[in-house]
Amino acid sequence: MAEAAAGGTLDRALSNVRGDFSLIASEEGTYSITLTFNPFRFKKHVLRIIFRMRKAVENSIWPLTPGICGGVCSAVAIRVLTAPADSWWRSGSLAHLLWQWDSFFPWEKQLPTNVRVAWLSLVAGSIGLCGISFAQRSLLRIALNYKGWMWLEHGQRPSLLQKAWFILVKMLSGGKPSLYNFQACLPTLPVPPLKSTTEKYLLSVKPLLSDEDYKEMENKIRKFLANEGWKLQLFLQIRTLYTSSWLWDWWEKYVYLRGRSPIMVNSNYYIMDTLYTKICTNQAARAASIINEAFKFKSLVDWECLEPVRLNKTIPWCMKQYERIFDTTRIPGKECDQVIHSEDVQKYVAVMRRGVWYKLYLSTRLGKEGAKMRPLKIHEIELQIEHIIQDADRNPAKDDEHVAALTGWNRTRWAEAREQFFWDGINKHSLKTIEKASFVLVLEHRVPEDKQAMAHMLIHGDGKNIWFDKSFNFFVFPDGKAGLNAEHSYADALTVAHMWEWVMTGERKESFEDKLKQNNNHVVGYTEAMKNPPKIRISPPKRVTFELSDECKRVIAEAHQANLTVLNDLDLDILEYTDYGKGFMKKARISPDAYAQMVMQLSYYRDAGKFALTYEASVTRLFNMGRTETVRSLSVESRTFAETMLDPKATNEAKVKAMLAGEKKHTSLYKA
Repeated sequence: MAEAAAGGTLDRALSNVRGDFSLIASEEGTYSITLTFNPFRFKKHVLRIIFRMRKAVENSIWPLTPGICGGVCSAVAIRVLTAPADSWWRSGSLAHLLWQWDSFFPWEKQLPTNVRVAWLSLVAGSIGLCGISFAQRSLLRIALNYKGWMWLEHGQRPSLLQKAWFILVKMLSGGKPSLYNFQACLPTLPVPPLKSTTEKYLLSVKPLLSDEDYKEMENKIRKFLANEGWKLQLFLQIRTLYTSSWLWDWWEKYVYLRGRSPIMVNSNYYIMDTLYTKICTNQAARAASIINEAFKFKSLVDWECLEPVRLNKTIPWCMKQYERIFDTTRIPGKECDQVIHSEDVQKYVAVMRRGVWYKLYLSTRLGKEGAKMRPLKIHEIELQIEHIIQDADRNPAKDDEHVAALTGWNRTRWAEAREQFFWDGINKHSLKTIEKASFVLVLEHRVPEDKQAMAHMLIHGDGKNIWFDKSFNFFVFPDGKAGLNAEHSYADALTVAHMWEWVMTGERKESFEDKLKQNNNHVVGYTEAMKNPPKIRISPPKRVTFELSDECKRVIAEAHQANLTVLNDLDLDILEYTDYGKGFMKKARISPDAYAQMVMQLSYYRDAGKFALTYEASVTRLFNMGRTETVRSLSVESRTFAETMLDPKATNEAKVKAMLAGEKKHTSLYKA
């Protein structure tokens, strides 16, 4: 155990070294470290640093571009050099100011006059353009602080002032922004006023408390405001002065990473495939299609070419969460977990089938020496997937060898098992292979009977076939249906849903041989490749192996049993309601979200005979580094609505009135 602790400490200390290293502990208590320098990885790392520096410069001068800046500065320098000596360009007030600045650098006096003039012209042009860029971004930041547009009712026309605001934001936003261009323009998340916070808290608990309990709560709030409240509020306001977001790291750490209960069911979520169409009936072809499209999306994120999300193509959202969709994993800790994002751009996927893991490279070497690399074509990926399915079906893992079961276990127990059994040797290497993969692909061998069974498979599987720590696991079933399971700490569901929607849209446009047909069997190029096999030999996927001791197998079995207890305790039903949908609600000028929340309050009250404090997530990505905030959908008005609906003496008019009052209150809470 001491060696494991030392190994874990060394791993963290050397996590940024661009090479391969190993720690060997002797029986005498000494340690030897082997560090191997990898020039290929080092070159990739250097190129990545250069790219990020270039993008940092581009983001800092946006909406200008380096090309515009260089062209304008060069034009200014040429104009000054060709201008007469007595012109404003050479002898005006700005020229005198620059010559005074020139005196601070004595070495410049040794240069020819024309060189000094050109140099000072470039400096003046750069400073001027940076000033213009800064002013434009500052104006946009000020404009984005306005949130009055959120209060427009459905179908209501904006006022002239709001129209002018939309036009101003559109003009200041420039053209074709890249992924993170708007980050510096977004306002920071404000600290809510303390009095407003306590008033909203009292409103949220009022439906749950008796009159006496409510008065007691009011007294507690008054004491809090007079004592600790203002001090804590001051601390938060000071924190906003030196952080981009006073909430971001606390939210990630205390809402997610410090939790010790299993993240399976309790934290991870799932997203299903389209319900009424099946684009492909071949598991290998669908898996290849998803991988191919996911890596296209990954490339857009890695090279910051993805267009940022904008409401009405005008109001930008924070895109910070997209940094860690790929190449990210959650590492268990005894007291607090960590989210680790691999800085190297990974080119492989960890694939699991029947408990067996594979490393699927998505590029192959060309030529005899293999000096050049090219990405795999989509039909080549399908062939690799077919190899994995056949190999895993011949040699599946035993029940006590499903290492993934540990990731669904109690976080402290998983951290202890990781430290004990996976700190060195092949187990450490194999674990790192899975954790550093771009994402995980699960090739399930069982076909779910219906949508409910599919939902259960996606949210928890059988307790041992999902790597719950990975940023997300793609699931592909034998009938061609798919879905995903996502870890929650690094990003919210809307971010991952955007990626999944992009992937599904892309594969329907480009991946399959017959784009107009739903039940495809193979991806583009597969049939032709079978007729005329290519000369290039592609190495098959590498099987990832573990050396599991009897004690480790016992721990895996224990984790699996604990996981079965959790998943068997979950009640999950998929209800399809087809009588009407959001179209009817919008025609009735009712928010679909508020309508659904009223239905939930009524259903719970009808079933349990009481009310409960209810959580609904609200997006705060209109602010820099925004995540989500809580909307308490239980209110006095929603409680009145539920009680009115079950009152046999209430008229239909009274029920509708109560419904509209509850909807209006919920909508106001969502916007506040």
